[in-house]
This record gives sequence, structure tokens and C-alpha cells, in this order.
Amino acid sequence: MLDVAPSVAAASLRSSGLSSNVTSPVTPWTEQSELDWSNVAPHTVLSASDLYPRICVRDPYFALKDVTVMGKGEVVARVPVQQDPDAEAGIIGIAEAGRHMAILGSCASALMSPKDGQHFYLACGARGEWLRREPMKRGNELLWGLAQASFTGKRTATARTLLSTPDGTPVFRLEVDYNVLSAAAFTRLFGEARVEMRREPRRDDGVQRTPEEWARLRQNPYSKQLELRDWRSDGESLNATLGPVTKDMCKGHFALHPVMPVAIVASGMTRVATTLLRKLEGAPWARCLAKDVRLSADSLAYAGQTVNFGAVRRSQDGANHTFTCQASVGERVVAELDVTYERVE
Repeated sequence: MLDVAPSVAAASLRSSGLSSNVTSPVTPWTEQSELDWSNVAPHTVLSASDLYPRICVRDPYFALKDVTVMGKGEVVARVPVQQDPDAEAGIIGIAEAGRHMAILGSCASALMSPKDGQHFYLACGARGEWLRREPMKRGNELLWGLAQASFTGKRTATARTLLSTPDGTPVFRLEVDYNVLSAAAFTRLFGEARVEMRREPRRDDGVQRTPEEWARLRQNPYSKQLELRDWRSDGESLNATLGPVTKDMCKGHFALHPVMPVAIVASGMTRVATTLLRKLEGAPWARCLAKDVRLSADSLAYAGQTVNFGAVRRSQDGANHTFTCQASVGERVVAELDVTYERVE
């Protein structure tokens, strides 16, 4: 599996610069990995049964392939492109790229965890940049992802990630911050989000299935755009609504506690921002590339809640449009995003 591409990506990265009354922890999986996480040898391929109980997310939200240890706190993986980037002119949309890179970063962080056992890696901040300035077609091959992580405190971690094309050319750089919670701490904080769902990863039963059978077995809500409604524009601002959020929109994130992933919340904000850009430009076909991206996430949206998305264009300099975006549930802010898009088509 390992060839020149992970080495190229690694070299590029190195050179680039809520409470409840629930008190008992609920572990999402009853079977634990037998892997010794304190001493994982380089080139070890981490299986789903190794990773799911460790980082507490699973398919279909987890879609990485061949997650492989490269060194201490460093992993590489193959990354699928599951959604049309739409108005974004990259090989993959930045929200989907952020989804995969944040998950890969949690895998790298799990290698560095000072404590054994299950942990929830809640992305609370991210800073990113698209590295190619020319338009690209949507990727139809697996990309390369690389992540290097370290713990910055007892319950915080940061991962530096790099996404590259199949030939190893870097296209997106993202740094992700996490709040790291034990299963007990997560249950205390987010017990109100608990919904009875399957507790364990699906076992390999050896049955050969057609693509249609697999689709019926587990549909992937992350392969299509969010179904936003009630679009409302006012000058240089645009708002839209999602929901109520269903537990099917949160598949794989998290087991027993379906909450909307931060990356999916981000996809709603980027969708509103790029739609606003097209509206203000009077060009519904316009495509753009993200420059500076800064995300903060202080809360979560639970299944059953309605999420409001808004974007305001703060400035324009030629082809560059800078937006401030927000996602909220009622008066509670879930996440905020500052992003500059450059119109390239």
C-alpha cells in the first residue's frame, strides 16, 4: 500500500509551515481493540475494529481507507471524495476535506493519548488554506491524507494535516484543535443527546453483497448536500434553515449520541456563503476557491434540533470575497466560520 505519495505528503507537511443528570459512562462498543496503542509499530495498518472504539466515530461518517501508522503521532490514509464540491472549484469541497482530515487527526491523536481507553475527539477549532489557485475537476480517485498530532494539554490536542492528490501534490492544509473527553466525561456533558442505536461496528459476516444491497444496509447521508430551506436574503447577507436534524443525518457520529458533526455544520455555512457569492456576482454558475479558513465550534446540534445558517459578506477585493458565517440553534451559537473565497470561474 505504501508508495511514494505518503512520503511526498509527509515532506510537504513538515516543510509547511451542556450538562445532564446522567452520571454513569456509556461505552459505545462492548469489544475493545487488542492493539497496544502505546507501542504501535510504523507501517501498521489500523483496522476499523482498532479505530472505532478508540475515537468513538464509525462509518459512514468515518470513510478513510488504509489508515497506516507512519511514526509517533503520525498517520497516513486514502481519502474518498463523496460529495460534489458544487460552487467550490477544488478537487473536493473544503467542508468534506475538513471532515476527513479532522477524523484522520483524531486517529493520530489517539496514538499520542496519555490515557488508554475510549475518547471523544471534539473538533473545537480549525485553520485551513487551499493550496492550489487554479480550478480543478472533482476527484474520482482516492486522495492522500496525512496527519501529525500532539497533546497540548491534559484534555486538548492539535493535529496538523495535509490533503494531497493521488500523485502526492498537496492541495489543502488544515490544523485542527480538539477537546478530548473520556467516555464518562462525554456522557456527563451530552447525556441529553442519547438515543438508542447500534452499539457495535457491523461484523464481517462474509456475505458478498451488491452495491444496492450495501446502500440499503447503510445509506450514507454525507454523500449529498444538506437540504436547506427557508432561504432569506437581505443585501449582503443570506440565511437558511436545516431541520429538525434527524439521527440519520448524524450516522456514525456518535454511537448512542447522534449529534451533527462540526464538519457537516461547516458544510452548511460554506453552502450559504458560496450561494451568496453567486447571488452577489449575478452568476449562478460561478466557482470559487477558499483562501484563509478559520472555524470555531463551541457547541453541538443534537438530533431533533433545528439549525439556522447565516453568511454575511464583510468585504470584497476584486475576485476575493470575505464572509463571516454562523450556525445556531435558537440563541445558542454552534459554530462560526470566517472564510475568503476567490472567484476563479
